[in-house]
Amino acid sequence: MEIGLSLASFYPQHPEKTVELAKELGFDICELFINTFSELDSDYIKEFGRKCRKAGLRVYSVHPFTSAIENYMFFSIYDRRVSDACKLYAKYCEAAEYLGAEVINMHGDRGLAVSDIDQYIECLKPIYELSQTYGVCIAHENVFFNSINHPDIAHKLVELLGDKIKFTFDIKQAHKGGSDPYELCNAMGKNIVNFHINDFDDQHICMLPGEGKADHKKIFGILKDNGYKGPALIEVYSNNYTSYDQIRKSAEYLRKILSE
Repeated sequence: MEIGLSLASFYPQHPEKTVELAKELGFDICELFINTFSELDSDYIKEFGRKCRKAGLRVYSVHPFTSAIENYMFFSIYDRRVSDACKLYAKYCEAAEYLGAEVINMHGDRGLAVSDIDQYIECLKPIYELSQTYGVCIAHENVFFNSINHPDIAHKLVELLGDKIKFTFDIKQAHKGGSDPYELCNAMGKNIVNFHINDFDDQHICMLPGEGKADHKKIFGILKDNGYKGPALIEVYSNNYTSYDQIRKSAEYLRKILSE
């Protein structure tokens, strides 16, 4: 498993300004967080891709900034809004396709599957169609407020949808939402296609891996047992560290675990 970095860890720096920095810190693979509409423009994406190719940094996944309103956009009975949301997310798919990214993260609903899993599955259909059209996985991230942060819901969706449902597993989000990260990782199983790795302790929701109490060796083991093939992307907030060297040391800590 390769250790990568979400460029959102440098927010609010502009993504294109962080490409060389990520390489200098020893990363070859990253997640691009698109922060605004202008960063969806084809000219911007082409220039970002050029910078990545020049630096030797591969984009594995793309994160939309509109994730905050996906519950309103996709998990809605208002068909016109859903249609417009699909047109917008087609642009994210085109950006991912151009950059060679395999995954687009989606935050999704705010508990709809907990109350009505059949309606939730119906709302997933246009998302699945986008994935099929553009050949990119749209993976549901277990953000603390959404349905799939409940292990029983994640397990049920896998049971009902099989390979059609894909997940991005995030340690801090599981912990923040009150779920056991190891149980949730197991529930998502073979359907995890992206992995945000971070840490936590009793006082901090999010920390760099190795600075908290998460059992990363255990999580790596669960992912390996379920055949996970993607990277482990360090994703933290910029106020979770005081020096870039902490990020470098965190990556070294993770690589050491993997080597063992």
